Amino acid sequence: MFNKDVILRLLMWLPQIAAFVFAIVMWPKYKNTTQRNFIYFLGFVLVIECLGYLLPILYGVKRAYVYNSYTIISGLFLLTWFKSILQTKRLVIVFIYVFITSIGYCLFFQEFGVLWKIPLVVLAIAILICSTVFFSDLLAKNEVVNFKTDQKFWIVTGCLVFYIGYLPLVLLQKYFGLSGIYYRIPITINIILMYGFIIKSFLCLKKN
Repeated sequence: MFNKDVILRLLMWLPQIAAFVFAIVMWPKYKNTTQRNFIYFLGFVLVIECLGYLLPILYGVKRAYVYNSYTIISGLFLLTWFKSILQTKRLVIVFIYVFITSIGYCLFFQEFGVLWKIPLVVLAIAILICSTVFFSDLLAKNEVVNFKTDQKFWIVTGCLVFYIGYLPLVLLQKYFGLSGIYYRIPITINIILMYGFIIKSFLCLKKN
């Protein structure tokens, strides 16, 4: 019998694996776009998930080491991608500097073996604002009618949906005592939704 932890991990991993498979299959259709590096990012996500699961079991390594590294790399990747697709690039550059500063603060004043929440909050707020700016730009261009075949639209929607749900969890986790299964379930649902939109972003390329 699978326990709850294994079931939640499988539910989380399946859409991540599916997204990476679609990224490989549809590679010729987006290799010359601003989304070309997502194939490497999605592969990186799978490596992190494997390390985050196996290292604590095999070698007793704290999961925070893995996931703090993931926060740094994924945060810089997503913010750099937003910089490539938004017109207001200076705003994103400011967010990148603030994010890097939050990482520097944690490096000096917090242990690496504890999950860093400050960079997570900074990243969540930055991506929510960047996503809002993206949709605002899209409306201004009168291109909303083409959203069904716009890969950027679906990826940004996935990021927006994830961080709308994720930010309150991080901020309120301490006050409501959310931990264990009660924390993992909403996180898993958010991840399933986000990667569902990312998968859609690759499927929409078939229509172009």
